[in-house]
Amino acid sequence: MKYLLTILMLCITTVSFSQTKIDTLQQKFKHSTSEEEQLKILDRLTKEMIRSNHPKQKIYLEKLISLAKKQGDYDLAASKTRFIAQQHIYGGKPDSAIYVVEEMLKEKPKFKKTKSEAHLLLKRGGAYFNKELLDVAAKDYDEAADLFLISGDSIFAADARYFAGQVYTNLKDFLKALDRYENAYKLYSILGDKQYANLAQTELGGLYEINRFYDKAILEKKKSLREALVIKNYAGVATVYLHLAGNYFHKKELKKSKKYIDSAVSFIDSITSNVKQERTKTYVEIYSLRYYLEKNDLKNAEKHLIAAEKQKEKTDAPEYYNTFIQYYKALYYKKIGKYNEAEKALNKILSKKGRISNIGTYVKAEKLVAEIYALKNNYKKAYEHAVQYLKAKDSLDREINTNTFLYYQTQFETERKDNEIFKKEAAIALLEKDNEIEKNKKDTLWIIIIFILILSSVISYAIWKQGKLKRKELAKKIADNKKELNAYTKLLIEKSKTQQSLTEEIENLKEEIGAQQSAEKLQDLTAIKILTNEDWYAFKEKFKRVYPNFFASIKNKGFELTKAEERLIAMEKLYLDTKEIASMLAISQDSVTRSRSRLRKKINAPKGSSLLDYLEAS
Repeated sequence: MKYLLTILMLCITTVSFSQTKIDTLQQKFKHSTSEEEQLKILDRLTKEMIRSNHPKQKIYLEKLISLAKKQGDYDLAASKTRFIAQQHIYGGKPDSAIYVVEEMLKEKPKFKKTKSEAHLLLKRGGAYFNKELLDVAAKDYDEAADLFLISGDSIFAADARYFAGQVYTNLKDFLKALDRYENAYKLYSILGDKQYANLAQTELGGLYEINRFYDKAILEKKKSLREALVIKNYAGVATVYLHLAGNYFHKKELKKSKKYIDSAVSFIDSITSNVKQERTKTYVEIYSLRYYLEKNDLKNAEKHLIAAEKQKEKTDAPEYYNTFIQYYKALYYKKIGKYNEAEKALNKILSKKGRISNIGTYVKAEKLVAEIYALKNNYKKAYEHAVQYLKAKDSLDREINTNTFLYYQTQFETERKDNEIFKKEAAIALLEKDNEIEKNKKDTLWIIIIFILILSSVISYAIWKQGKLKRKELAKKIADNKKELNAYTKLLIEKSKTQQSLTEEIENLKEEIGAQQSAEKLQDLTAIKILTNEDWYAFKEKFKRVYPNFFASIKNKGFELTKAEERLIAMEKLYLDTKEIASMLAISQDSVTRSRSRLRKKINAPKGSSLLDYLEAS
């Protein structure tokens, strides 16, 4: 009994600790008379409030910002302003977020830290993205990334590049989207963030596929596949296998497509998330349906069509998957001669014109419906849809052809620059070779000089031994020899100076050519990724970018979670263990275990089941 009472007291103490800490800091702030001390207290207080999502955090954040400005600490004021902006974005008020950021940016000349401006631009970029003002969002993300790199905050630079890649993809700027995703991938890789590096790699493969660089898409997706296998992201592995199957469909290599579909199937049971597992099963049925239609095996095609329509209902977005199924359903009905059924299926796709993310599906639907009307002898409608198909196809082809031209132009210019560098490096190599030859010549000449000096000394000694009578005549000859020798020595010294000057010019040239590479290497030096309490909201923003519908889906299923429970289930979604969750939330491992237990009771989850799987599957 005494033991149980102790546990109960510890539980109560742990639960109330965070709130007690906030209350204590509020009391300290209330009774403090020193503005300097008040600022320190407010800094600690707002960190705790942000961490616990305290309802009064905005009030105290505004107090801190006002006091920080008064004391001249504009970097601290900027740092806290981003959290107010974040609250406005999450609250569906992007205009308010933009306003508070721009008000703080007016104080930019007073910032001492480069990252102060960068954080504000990152938040404003997010607000513009929510308002669908994509051009200005891209500008803010790019500027934020550049500033983060200057300040050494590579993790935020990687995030900014990744967000910019998303914006440029929506703007249909293929080259810039490609560049931003590649940059994000490199930064995430350097930081060791394998999950987000893999995500950026997958986005790259998707970009190449959309623009019909199928071989390049396959190459990128195979890289992504290897990385997903290393980090045991089995849902990602299955998805990439299916994407590869799709690429080989485009290349008309059906055997390889079937091989990758089967590979995806082999990983389904390893996927721990029920939602992702159902999505993968649905894609497998759709890709199998497509395979058997390509093979004209209508019996197996029908079997997978029925399975796909049933399976889509088990997913979290049945209407989304239904769009893809309708096209292959129409193709199946066309092959068996049921033209009215094919027409109905295609009209479901065409009714979503402008709302289908994959424009290629709409274009194919226009073509197929034109063919159906022609088979039904309705040539008027066949002509109307043929015209729509040609317009949509021409528009899509122009966009892809432009992207293809720009991509190859960039590749050509890069190759030409590489050739210029190669030529300069070859010139340097020749100069270095000449330098080596001249050095060898100089060494040989010095050996000759030494030999001559020794020989002269021997001759002088021999002449001296011969007697006084011949000494004067020999002395004159020796003097002449010495004069000649001195002139030769002077010539050698001048050559040596000339050679030294040439060596210095070569070294300078090497330094100039290597300067750019050195600068690029310096940018690769990065700071250690640290997720502090103050950075929690940046973490949460990144989480919502990857799983945008996660919390909304849980809420729509009738689960009303507290903020603390949302944080816990977000950690579960990232597959963190108890120790990692405790470390991230700055609480004990026992507290994490008790929080799970309370949440399990609250949602009536069966014992032994995963909280995450239960919430997503309900």
